[in-house]
Amino acid sequence: MSIVKYIDRLVTIDYYVSRKATGTPAEFSEKLGISRSKLLKEIKELKAMGAPIAYNNCLKTYFYSDSKKLILKFE
Repeated sequence: MSIVKYIDRLVTIDYYVSRKATGTPAEFSEKLGISRSKLLKEIKELKAMGAPIAYNNCLKTYFYSDSKKLILKFE
């Protein structure tokens, strides 16, 4: 996968997570056009980088558990 495509996917994941609009893992993976296992792997990678991503079973959505946000930039 190209770096541009990977960054675009991270930005899209951030968009849905920050708006608490992901749906279930199956629904979220469908929105992203990837498999459920690929989605879970990418969320695990984001968590390893410090992203405070959690899942709410009642609302059926991923969300950020604190006010951190994803910032991607080149310097």
